[in-house]
Amino acid sequence: MKALAKRLVLSLPVLMLLGVSLPASATLRTIEEAYELTRSQVQLPASSTGGLTVRLCPTCSPVVLRVTEATQWFSAPREQPPAGQAAVLAAFAAAGNRPGVFVYVYYEPQTLRVNRIVLDVPGGVVPQ
Repeated sequence: MKALAKRLVLSLPVLMLLGVSLPASATLRTIEEAYELTRSQVQLPASSTGGLTVRLCPTCSPVVLRVTEATQWFSAPREQPPAGQAAVLAAFAAAGNRPGVFVYVYYEPQTLRVNRIVLDVPGGVVPQ
């Protein structure tokens, strides 16, 4: 009986090491990605459904993401409830070519569907 107990005690660290070293069975997948863009890198859609065009550099090919009715539109700092597309588009237009204006686009990489758009204008812009 003592010999069996001694073997179990000696084999316990080996079993624990094996358990830790086995690969995990769960796979990780990206559920959301984001772009941080300047005003000149993004073309926002005029309608509530359609394409949002992103150009990451002057010579890069454009990337078209899909905007749907479920897309949420925010002005930074992110307020609740969302500002809505019309308010964000008005603030985007009013910002003109001001430096420091950023647009954050959060989308699903598998479907290219845009989940939310956040407009960040330093000091804020009051739509006219």
